[in-house]
Amino acid sequence: MRYTLGIILLLASTSQLWAGAWTLPRSKIWTKLSYLQYNTGEWYTSRQGFRVVFDEQQLPKTVELKPGQRVRYDFEGQYASKAVFAEAFYGLTDRLDIGAQIPLLQQNFASETGLDRTDEGLGDIRLFSKLRLLQKPVLFTLKSGIKIPTGKFKNEDGLIPVGSGQWDFDFIAQIGRSFWPLPLYGNLDVGYRVRTINEEIDRDPGDEWFINAELGYNITQKWLLTGKYEALRSGPANEFGGITIRLQINRITYIAPSLLYNLDGRTTLEASLRFTLNGRNYPAGKQLAIGASTHFSTR
Repeated sequence: MRYTLGIILLLASTSQLWAGAWTLPRSKIWTKLSYLQYNTGEWYTSRQGFRVVFDEQQLPKTVELKPGQRVRYDFEGQYASKAVFAEAFYGLTDRLDIGAQIPLLQQNFASETGLDRTDEGLGDIRLFSKLRLLQKPVLFTLKSGIKIPTGKFKNEDGLIPVGSGQWDFDFIAQIGRSFWPLPLYGNLDVGYRVRTINEEIDRDPGDEWFINAELGYNITQKWLLTGKYEALRSGPANEFGGITIRLQINRITYIAPSLLYNLDGRTTLEASLRFTLNGRNYPAGKQLAIGASTHFSTR
């Protein structure tokens, strides 16, 4: 069974908000370095049928499995990952940004079978552009992204490779609004991801819809509290010339509270926990993320 992990970067700034629908001023550079850590023994299954498990007295019993059910990995499996993301955006104009994201990943899946799976190294690089179309009554921005298959793809059972082996193209509508004089903002992203065929294994992983909703509240001039809702839904995969594989439909929903601290008007520190609510073919549990971002002008 191949397990899938999606990592969504959490973007925010307490001094000036340039995440979501907001764009940078001309000649401004915004950078961020993030670290994410994940360790779990559970996942959201795609299977339907029955499974033998052991109770607290180590006695076997049969339980029914349904797609989307949160269960232990087989053979007491344990999934662990660490990731570092370097990201930068540049304001070509006040309305147009370009950006890039470079990930370094380390992933491991171990179980009582002794057939541990590990992969690490450079992941798939992403390139972005953002064009703000409206300023009022709300900010409305179109964002696009390209995922380049720079990470090494390994086709091994039980392994989440650092590279997915195919190109992806994102198309995202972003709506944002400040509720000033209340120290509150909101943002909504609705996106569609076109996923191309992995030619190496003749597999089309299925396109994806995703939604990211965010509310942020400035507790003080220095402290910002945010709450985020993230959901992803994919279609079924197609393999071997068109065979539909519904077992490889992916689903995941997160909620993520974050706390940010503004150091000096330019540099922001962030800590976040992401909790899974439901899913399918994704690890369950919580992720820890910490990050630091800053911005400066090239003029």
